[in-house]
Amino acid sequence: MADSKWMKQLNKLDGAVDREYNPYLPENTIQTISPSLNWIFSKSAGLSYMEFMLLWGPPKAGKSVVSDAFVSALHAKDPDAIAMKFDTEMREMGHKEKFWNIDENRYSVYNVNEPQFIFDRLVKDIFPMVEQGMPLKLIIIDSLQGIQGVKAANAESVTNHQMGDHAMTIQKGLMAIMPFLRRNKISLIATAHIRGNLDAGMYGPKEKMAGGFHQKHSFEYFVKVTRDNSAESKVDALGNKLETETKDFKGKNERTGHKIYVEMTESSRGVAGRSGQFTFDYNNGIINTEEEIFELAKNLNLVERPNNRTYVLNGVNFSSKEDFIVAIRDDEAVKNQLLKLIYSKAKK
Repeated sequence: MADSKWMKQLNKLDGAVDREYNPYLPENTIQTISPSLNWIFSKSAGLSYMEFMLLWGPPKAGKSVVSDAFVSALHAKDPDAIAMKFDTEMREMGHKEKFWNIDENRYSVYNVNEPQFIFDRLVKDIFPMVEQGMPLKLIIIDSLQGIQGVKAANAESVTNHQMGDHAMTIQKGLMAIMPFLRRNKISLIATAHIRGNLDAGMYGPKEKMAGGFHQKHSFEYFVKVTRDNSAESKVDALGNKLETETKDFKGKNERTGHKIYVEMTESSRGVAGRSGQFTFDYNNGIINTEEEIFELAKNLNLVERPNNRTYVLNGVNFSSKEDFIVAIRDDEAVKNQLLKLIYSKAKK
């Protein structure tokens, strides 16, 4: 058995792991309003501080919606926490308080795509503020593919290409910021595009995450985000349509929201393959979370099913799926009990 005197000296050296810190406790994670989004993480029900998540998927799928949900959750959890975003696609317009309840006084956003205004700014300007006590807890880069390669940015013409320029820029940038984020328990969320998978053959996946190998090595979690365009996605579990009463020029009802599917495609911390789905309303944000709780409770066998219609929880009978969903929606005790059971099952 090692002498404790030597271990104490070893643990005082820079970079020694703090074994007393548990990153997967609820107080050390960011938990969104969406139960099924939280469920896909398997060490904790949500994203741990000091861990990194890469959201990827087709255009307009909901990657920015997911990242906004984490900012909202952080601000609701911690009244002092600061989040920041680098929007390399220059789409951020502010005013996120509408339904996300994001505190814009604690949310700094930069519409930049030059690498020096992202990675160098973090190292030279932002990190010294953290060392002085600034409570920065979350950084978002949306997207990695929107960052200019160093050589491309300095080229006299867009016709001058340098193979590997973008991948090397991302690699050096992530290497510059990762150690500080880990040591100071700051989460990183980034988004990535998709590209055609030319090596898939006849039966393989037709698309894959864009980005070089170092980008993929840097993140604990890969979450694919897609939009559900099925007929079922146009109504909620109680049969209400996610559309307006009025019609457009061609006589179609306008959509008021849609469902977003998330899948943990890879994880270096636990189970991969878990999936969730939530409803995004264009005027109210994430809604109908009782539907997510219902599906998780049913699939995890947290309720008794004496027959195809009945659900039993704590000896209380619900005669239909609709009755059970309404109970979850309207009764905080039922909702909280099920969430506690669901999240306890998540930790595998």
